[in-house]
Amino acid sequence: MEDQGPGKTISRRKLLASMAATSAAVMFAVPAFGKEATVSEAVYGKKDDDKIKLKDVQTELKSVDQLRHTPGVADGQQVSLLGYYEDTPGTGGGTVYWDADSTEADNGGTVFAVAGVADGRWKRPYTNRLNLGWFGWRGLGLEDDSARMQAAVNALVAGGVIETGPGIVRIEHTVTVVSVPIVFEGAGSTDNDAYATQYVVATGAEHGFLLSGVRGGGFSGLQMRGEGLTGGSFIATERNGTAGNYMLSFYNARFKNGYNGITLRACNTVRFQNCVWSGFNGEQVILLNGVNDTSRADPVEFSQCAIAAGTSNPNTDNLVIDGSGGSIKFFATAILFGRHGLWLRNTTGQAGPKFLYFEGGGFENAHGVPVLLEAGSQVQFANTYISCDGEEDNVRIAPSFTGNATFNGCVIRGCGRNGIDIASSRVTVTGCLIGNNGRTAHPAFARTISNVSDNGSGGVRITTSAAHGWVTDDRISIQGVSGTAEANGKWKITVVSPTQFDLQGVNFANSYLAGGTAWRNGAGINLRSSASRVVVVGNVIGALADGVQRQDYGVVSEAGDVLVSDNDLKGNTVGPYLLTGTQSSQTRFIGNKGIEQIDGWLSAQVPGPVAAGLYDLKNFLYLDGQKIRIVKVTVKLASGTCDVRLDADGSSAGGSALAASSALQSKNLAAPYAVDGISGPRKLQLRVLNASSAQGLEVQFAYQVVS
Repeated sequence: MEDQGPGKTISRRKLLASMAATSAAVMFAVPAFGKEATVSEAVYGKKDDDKIKLKDVQTELKSVDQLRHTPGVADGQQVSLLGYYEDTPGTGGGTVYWDADSTEADNGGTVFAVAGVADGRWKRPYTNRLNLGWFGWRGLGLEDDSARMQAAVNALVAGGVIETGPGIVRIEHTVTVVSVPIVFEGAGSTDNDAYATQYVVATGAEHGFLLSGVRGGGFSGLQMRGEGLTGGSFIATERNGTAGNYMLSFYNARFKNGYNGITLRACNTVRFQNCVWSGFNGEQVILLNGVNDTSRADPVEFSQCAIAAGTSNPNTDNLVIDGSGGSIKFFATAILFGRHGLWLRNTTGQAGPKFLYFEGGGFENAHGVPVLLEAGSQVQFANTYISCDGEEDNVRIAPSFTGNATFNGCVIRGCGRNGIDIASSRVTVTGCLIGNNGRTAHPAFARTISNVSDNGSGGVRITTSAAHGWVTDDRISIQGVSGTAEANGKWKITVVSPTQFDLQGVNFANSYLAGGTAWRNGAGINLRSSASRVVVVGNVIGALADGVQRQDYGVVSEAGDVLVSDNDLKGNTVGPYLLTGTQSSQTRFIGNKGIEQIDGWLSAQVPGPVAAGLYDLKNFLYLDGQKIRIVKVTVKLASGTCDVRLDADGSSAGGSALAASSALQSKNLAAPYAVDGISGPRKLQLRVLNASSAQGLEVQFAYQVVS
């Protein structure tokens, strides 16, 4: 058919030829609909329902490069882009359409300008979900994808999701998100660098991702790993003017081989679930706050996560809460390796951390202190496993911690010094298993002594051949010193230098000849003189079913205001407890198992000749409203022999008679017997039997209150 002018029909062949002449030789694949297009539709855009509209005719282009050299013909025209690059069809492709009036900047992903064309842009149709492949990401990790990722972020002006399929995203410059909620979504987390979605952060000393006043969003289903990092964090947050970050979520993500992991500042409501961190060699894996009160992170929650600086990074802390922060919660989370596990401190000069709750999960294999509380106001640990396996305490509560700390149902074991070292107030420990601590208290972990000398003040100064790593007031054992034999024994120390310490209270008397080793001791719970209002009730503090038991005492206390009651203190290598320092009337060590627990004494003294019969006790006449049990009997005669027993209302109180002689006898009863005075008063007296030339009798019955 011939060209008849506007409004007239022409053949498809001539229509295509005409379009080729006016539209830079764009090749259309026109479906065989059985109808013909009109020139009015092609040129003037007039509506004709009986004809094919040009904007509905789809064209296939092989690459974005070709797209940028192909202007559209009519507003709304759709083109099928086979791929971002011609050599990788299917990746970064999709439908684009022509916006004839647009003058937007080409962002390389959702808006494409055409060379030599001022008005008109190719655009991708999308709402709130983008694919990084749309911006030219190849997934091989051979080129910097930072600009592509930033362009994708900027394209989501109201927030949304940036999808990244299996492959490697390489970030060499910081990607910044301001205000809008962006979710960085991968194809799945993994520990294998060849699978799923890999974010490789290679930003040197700068952050990988910076979230500034972001209200929502997060990271999900990906692995982020570092390459050659010397500073910064994988992810950091900051305040944007007056706006903080709110409702950030991290789900099913793996972070490894970085400098610092995540720095959270100016955050409210942040949640981590099923996330893993490992292999960090910077200051810390995770830092909360760290600047001032206005930058605090509160609340933050970790659920079923694992945080590990790594076995090769003994100087990197795992999780540091610095300065103001509150409501930090951990559920079924493991914190492993590195230096300190969880460190509450305050270097900001403002308020300290407000609240920490840790339930389930636990700590293990720390080179430092798994739980280090130097600042804060309220801490709770429940059903938590805490094991250092290093040379430090499992839990250390410094004098600068001014709040409340509770440990309930925890297992605290296997550290090099004390299970819990307390120098603060208002600490409660209940229902815990505490044992196998002081594990370095053994010659196998000893420091070799190279010299013993006068410290200049008449005391004993010890020099070790290598750094001892101890602190003032540590309790140590020394053996094998010849010459200055007064140095051998158990002492507290005052540290002078990394290789020297003085023995407290020991006078130098003899010149040193040779030899000697020293090692540090540890207790289940160590209460320092600054500790007060400490309650230790209902715990097992001693040998546990597994591990090597080396803690010398269950409890060592210098504190003047503590309650240690109803604990099982059996199985400690030296004794159940050791009391030093000044004890006040507020100190109570009562009702504990594993020690000789005496609540009172029933005593009688018969001067001169002793005949068979009943004798009143000196300090006790009637047992009234109480039930006691007799656990020990001590007896001595000036001369002669007799037998003694305790009677109640003139009859045996239940125990067998004990023979008395001029040799002092003290007998712990294997089968203590009870005397019940609850139902009514009972008169208690000493009964003397089988007296023979007996003179000067002294008797005392030790009892425990049953109820």
